[in-house]
Amino acid sequence: MMINEYGGEYIMWHIKKYDQLQLTELEQILKLRQSIFILEQESFFEDIDGNDQEAIHIFNKENGKVWAYTRILEYENHVILARVTVDKEKRGDGSGRKLLEYALNYLEDEFPTKDVHIVAMSYLRNFYQSFGFKTISEVYYMDNDPHEDMILTRLSDEVK
Repeated sequence: MMINEYGGEYIMWHIKKYDQLQLTELEQILKLRQSIFILEQESFFEDIDGNDQEAIHIFNKENGKVWAYTRILEYENHVILARVTVDKEKRGDGSGRKLLEYALNYLEDEFPTKDVHIVAMSYLRNFYQSFGFKTISEVYYMDNDPHEDMILTRLSDEVK
């Protein structure tokens, strides 16, 4: 087994800023997000929210099709990991874990002192907790689905 630069099994991950994305990649990313968040989860929200141009996009594609995606938004004291998604056909085989492992390794390398924030659907709480995330809010509803805010703290309170 080959190991990639961020420690995961060798899978061709792409890390790109908005202006580095090919038009076909952008179309596939938006289509994947739409198919999961809007159609499958019936969450009718403005997915194209103006943040993609400032985001770092991490994705994987197989046979020319994007099957895993997340975006990173950087702020002064933290980063937000958002739009974490895996194609329906790839779920249950560890693909989501591979995506998150890769993204978190990238964040550790590029933003080692910044806490990682995420808005998670509550049914994924244990998944995110397995990576060290802790819930920092009460459960609340967005588009009839329970969500919670979670954080992965990078440095202990004594160091901050």
